[in-house]
Amino acid sequence: MIRLLIPTLLNESYLIGISHYLTFLNESNSYLALLLQSTKALHMRFQTLNTFIISSLITLTNCSQENKAIESTENETTTSATEINKSEPHQYGGWYCPDNLNGFPAVDIANWKSVPVINGRLATPKETQTEASLINVDLEKYPNARPLDMTMPKLASIYNYNTNREDIIIIIQALNIDNDSIVGFRYLNGGNGTARLDEVNFLSDEEIDKIPTSKFVTHTITINATQDEIWKILTQTENAATLQPIFDSKNSLQSDWRKATNVNYHYSLPGITTASFAGNLYGCYYVQNDYDFLNYTEKFLLIEDEETKTTELKITCGPYEADYEAQQIILINWSEKVKELSEAALKHYIVPSK
Repeated sequence: MIRLLIPTLLNESYLIGISHYLTFLNESNSYLALLLQSTKALHMRFQTLNTFIISSLITLTNCSQENKAIESTENETTTSATEINKSEPHQYGGWYCPDNLNGFPAVDIANWKSVPVINGRLATPKETQTEASLINVDLEKYPNARPLDMTMPKLASIYNYNTNREDIIIIIQALNIDNDSIVGFRYLNGGNGTARLDEVNFLSDEEIDKIPTSKFVTHTITINATQDEIWKILTQTENAATLQPIFDSKNSLQSDWRKATNVNYHYSLPGITTASFAGNLYGCYYVQNDYDFLNYTEKFLLIEDEETKTTELKITCGPYEADYEAQQIILINWSEKVKELSEAALKHYIVPSK
């Protein structure tokens, strides 16, 4: 029996997460082969960031914003990677959660060795809901599952078919399950994923030393507005001119700069765009744009508390080198302006009670 992993919105604390409902398939081998082929093709697009096959004998409780992540399924401006061949996902739980900024926040390259891990044993179910682990193995079903003989964390790289580039990852979990070697990892720019061991490339000390010293800007601001109102400020082009002076104080951008991006924000040194996404992901709005220079990425995530009608805007951008402090100030000021405009827009629609 095979289970198809389908993400849906989970409300563990205040309706901000993603869970997975499992749809059971019991069809012929020919139908399953077609399903696997279709799944592989879809996963090569950022348009479907998360469609994976999972074994019925493994319990996965990941990918909620309370801990693990929400996942993307629609992308209007994606750079396609459909002609790139890649291996099929392993059956022990493979998923791509780049927007899990709560469960796995960004890590500066200087701090990669300090991330929490579990060495020498399998993680407990509770530990798989922390930064230290990802995969919870049902030992009654897989009594011979064991950790691989390696000490975590380890720095590695993996080709990411969603960002269309080689991304640096921190491996925090390595398991042998039914003679299959699986790793769980976190991205430097936030979020998590898993892969087969032979899909990742461990970096040597020499390669690690060559990685430039850099830092990520991470910032969270609470806005007294719904995410729908904030999304308009973030993405509707009529708001671009109001936000532009914050990141373009010298007014040096070309007049049509907004046509090259999906959000009312601009960083002048990211290089060439490799992938982009902006959309509503099962109730949470999310933007991710990826570039080739320094593997720069910008992520903007909205998480709304439906009871209070307030929304967290979570920002992760970078990595930055010498301009880190300047960009930190810009992004904080930009988020404050987004807050101001969003709250003002909401007040405009509120009719005073008599």
